[in-house]
Amino acid sequence: MRANAKTKLLGGFLIAAVTCIGSASSADTGIYGNLNRSRDALLDQRAHLQEAADGLNKRIAELQRQLDSVNSYLRDTDNAVHDVDNALKRY
Repeated sequence: MRANAKTKLLGGFLIAAVTCIGSASSADTGIYGNLNRSRDALLDQRAHLQEAADGLNKRIAELQRQLDSVNSYLRDTDNAVHDVDNALKRY
């Protein structure tokens, strides 16, 4: 093969290599962008889930306060029934 043909062939390989590297770099940039968008979407989803969890925790705390109040009334009622039973026994 002549030197000129070898130079052309080598030049073609170099152009192909640079084109492949450029394409890989563009693909890497696209992948990086996709990963960033996925991360942002996941962070948004997490924020919404955290907000829902906080709301549920507030509701649970309010229901717990209501339950504690009802249980207190039950204890008071049980004590009153016990007192009446004791009074009936003495009568």
